[in-house]
Amino acid sequence: MLLLPVDFKVIQGRFISRLNRFMALVEVGGKNVYAHLPNSGRLTTTLYPGVKLYLREPRRYRVRKSIYSIFASLHSNNVTIIVDSQFSNLLVKRAIEMGLINELAGYRIIKENVRPEASNAKLDFLLTNNADAPYYLEVKSVTHVVDDVALFPDAPTLRGRRHLLEMLKLLKSGFKAGLIFSVQRPDATHVKPNYDVDPEFASLLKASVEEGLKVFTLRAVFDPKRSVLTVWPNDPHFIF
Repeated sequence: MLLLPVDFKVIQGRFISRLNRFMALVEVGGKNVYAHLPNSGRLTTTLYPGVKLYLREPRRYRVRKSIYSIFASLHSNNVTIIVDSQFSNLLVKRAIEMGLINELAGYRIIKENVRPEASNAKLDFLLTNNADAPYYLEVKSVTHVVDDVALFPDAPTLRGRRHLLEMLKLLKSGFKAGLIFSVQRPDATHVKPNYDVDPEFASLLKASVEEGLKVFTLRAVFDPKRSVLTVWPNDPHFIF
């Protein structure tokens, strides 16, 4: 388990509507303002009119449409969901650095946002342990949960399919590869591919696992009262 303090100011607000892929209209202090939405998923069960928000306020003013960024939402059943998909990479990075993911113990990150040779897709991390073949790692942020099961993706993901095809090529070329499902909420006991939404992604994932792809999980819980995150590697359980 990893306990991390949130190192930015948290502002409370309410969600009004999504304006486009990466922009939302929110209410803060009785005023309607724009907020950056760092997540390209559909988020239909995560963001809806009136849901309480926790917004990130940048430390420095940036010349953009909004100085706010949506970090998490709070549902009526007190389930806090981290909306910021980019935050998953930070959590995975810290977990690897601290040796919390058992099968990756001894590895270190040597490059981020890496494009393998002759590839048209970038992967999140390249790892090494100075003994085995280089290890490519991709992170997928998961916010959609149905009946205690976290499902990825929540919308058809061409990008996710490209990542799996790339890792299949790498595995067949002798490299190592892994996929981490970073579940951004506390109420999931299992995580699995969303067959109904993207059967092609699920099929590619199964083929990749049969070829040697390792699947890891990580669960992050945001406590807005204390402004801390609790991270559990290897939880929830992955199933097909």
